Amino acid sequence: MRSGWCVVGIRGRADAETADELEHALREAVQLHPKVAADFGAVEYISSAGLRAVLQAARAAQEHHAEFTVCRLQGSVKKVFEVSGMHHVLQIQGDLPC
Repeated sequence: MRSGWCVVGIRGRADAETADELEHALREAVQLHPKVAADFGAVEYISSAGLRAVLQAARAAQEHHAEFTVCRLQGSVKKVFEVSGMHHVLQIQGDLPC
């Protein structure tokens, strides 16, 4: 917890092998906290399965009236969010909001 935000640190790859675990961790965070920041600063790769996990977590946040943001996207991961149009759907910040 930092300034009222639950920061979920994500590292490595967000792909078909890790998407269920990612979605579970983010959904659990939004169920327990009113403000959740998904810190992607250490993510080197994201696939469509990873994007779907993040989108499902964002939808869960809406259902729980929680604030949800994705932060610190790097290089190719940032490009995937932009090309997929996710930057229009999700709240994305350059740095942690806390």
